[in-house]
Parts: sequence; C-alpha cells; structure tokens
Amino acid sequence: MSHYFSKNNDDLKTLEKDIFVQVNNKKFSFTTDHGVFSKAGLDFGSRLLIESVLTMPVKTCLDLGSGYGPLGIIYKTFNPDAKVSASDINERAVKLARKNAKKNKVDIEVLESDGFEKINGDFDLIICNPPIRAGKAIIYRFFEDAYNHLAAEGYFIFVMNKKHGSPSAIKKCESIYQSVEIMNKKSGYQVIKCRK
Repeated sequence: MSHYFSKNNDDLKTLEKDIFVQVNNKKFSFTTDHGVFSKAGLDFGSRLLIESVLTMPVKTCLDLGSGYGPLGIIYKTFNPDAKVSASDINERAVKLARKNAKKNKVDIEVLESDGFEKINGDFDLIICNPPIRAGKAIIYRFFEDAYNHLAAEGYFIFVMNKKHGSPSAIKKCESIYQSVEIMNKKSGYQVIKCRK
C-alpha cells in the first residue's frame, strides 16, 4: 500500500475502471486504477469529510493528497466560484485526477507534489484525508505545512479514525492552530477543523 504515497508506481499493472458516487443528489463518475487509494469507491472517511465542508464557501481550496480527485471535484461542483487545487505525490493519481476533472466538467488545478513541495500561495480552506500508512512523521508534517499555506483565519480540515490516532493528532494540531474542534463524527471517524 505504500504505492499510494510514492511518486512513481508505473511498475504496477493498470486496469482502469469507472466508479459512480452520489453526494447530496448529485452524481459523479470517476476513473480509478490499481495503485490509487480507495479505487473501488469513495471511502467512508472521505465521504464524511466532503459532506462536512460542502456548505463552507471559500475563495480558494486545496485538496491535499487528492488521489484520483474526488474531493476537490465534488467541492468545486458545489462551490463553482471557488478556485480549487488538488495535489498528490502519486503520478498515476494525478493523471486520473486531471482526467476526472474533465469527465465531471469542472475546472480545477491538479498538481504533482510531495506534500507542499510544489504548492504556492495561500488557501482559505485545505482539506485532507491523510495517508495514515505513510506514518505519523509525514502526517504531522502535513499539519505543520498546512498552517503555513493558509490565509489569515483559514481552515485546515482533515478526517481521521480514532483507532488510527485522531486523539494524538488533535493534540498535535492544538500546538499549531488557534482553535481545533471536532466538526463531525461517525463510526469512529472524526472530521477535525483547525483554524489559523
């Protein structure tokens, strides 16, 4: 599974397939493939995260670790005036995200980037379903770097399961952000809102 958060996974066989997702009565079609996270459908945590932020209209939004692009694409569909960017380290995921943006007729910027390495500018909202298996050091670096890429009073919102360490993640974020709160929770998953 480390291939989800590695740069190149072209040695993995490819078998693209289309999946269908419905959020708030809107239907989406995404192409997925081997070597990308949650290729069979939108995972529970990502769904809880996107449903939690859909009614937060902002000018700029970044989907950090976007995979094949569902969260950024869904957010842009419900918030057409927002400038939405999506980034991932995984080359295959980035290609799929670009393809899926066209497929769902939304204009989002898709970047290949290791964390914030190639991301410029500040965002009003950064959303993330962090790569748990990448390890705490990488995830906590995301938390710290996200703070530095938020506009004044911007929000970093992520989802994590309690059994994957959300209590310690909350403590870490409390040492970085002005305020941290659980904005939604279900079946062990917590959507955590951090304000700069």
